[in-house]
Amino acid sequence: MKNLHKDWKEFLHAVWGFWTSPTGAFILAVSGIAVGYYIFYISRPILKYQTETVTFISSRNDNDYKVNVRGKGYTDLYLTRIYLQNKGAAALSGSDVSKIGHDPIRIVVPKDAKLVHYTLDKTATSEAVSSRLREVDGDLVIEFDFLNEDYQIAASLLHENPKAEFAVHGSALGVNKITREWSDRQLKFWGLWGLGILYLILVAVYIYHHWRRSKK
Repeated sequence: MKNLHKDWKEFLHAVWGFWTSPTGAFILAVSGIAVGYYIFYISRPILKYQTETVTFISSRNDNDYKVNVRGKGYTDLYLTRIYLQNKGAAALSGSDVSKIGHDPIRIVVPKDAKLVHYTLDKTATSEAVSSRLREVDGDLVIEFDFLNEDYQIAASLLHENPKAEFAVHGSALGVNKITREWSDRQLKFWGLWGLGILYLILVAVYIYHHWRRSKK
């Protein structure tokens, strides 16, 4: 029992020694900078987008229906839904978005997409958002009044090319770039795991060396 108490005391001493050592101080400093940057990063509008594509109709299937758009029939069509979300802690006013001719918030339509039809998807757009799509120079400009925290705007696009890659570009006051949500999520996931593993390795190495020194 006495040895157990001694070992526990040495362990606590080793942990305290680690955090007061140059290595521990470095970790605390890096962590503080990371937390400070995250607070700064999240305290503004942060626009992310997601895309999902499904087969709307395929000539490979035995269909009992046809699809006609503006009087033209199609046997192969694909539906891409695009979701633009405000993941930050501040609302974005539509008046703060770059104007048309500069860098408006827009869905970039690839030239080979063979876009057939587009519409604002009101079933997936936040009800409080007043928004619309406007075609400008082949792209779809997204116009809105306000995009509050956790609000989203959704668009549905019918096209013939199944490999079409749609993206959302643009800038606004406090928004320099619009990125995909999935890439950011993966970056955070692996970043947190990487930092956690690094910290555990550093702590384990320090405690091991301290324990070896105390046994000599």
